Amino acid sequence: MRAVVLGDEHTVYTFRLLGFEGRVVNENEDVLSIIKELSLEEGVGAVLITSDLVDRVREDFEKMRMKMRKPMLIEIPSLKEMK
Repeated sequence: MRAVVLGDEHTVYTFRLLGFEGRVVNENEDVLSIIKELSLEEGVGAVLITSDLVDRVREDFEKMRMKMRKPMLIEIPSLKEMK
């Protein structure tokens, strides 16, 4: 199983150093579409998404989280938030 991190460049690059796959998501990109794309990929078991991205689509994210069996959607703090 693979875990993929979605977030700002600092968070994604840090997780990549730890062996995770990751994708930097810009402000103009649709977070929900990216999650749906990842859910169709073979072997993706978890998607870790930074809180700032989740905040942009909170209501739809929670609905998606409840409906989707796979991959597991996990909200994480971004490195920016931890400073």
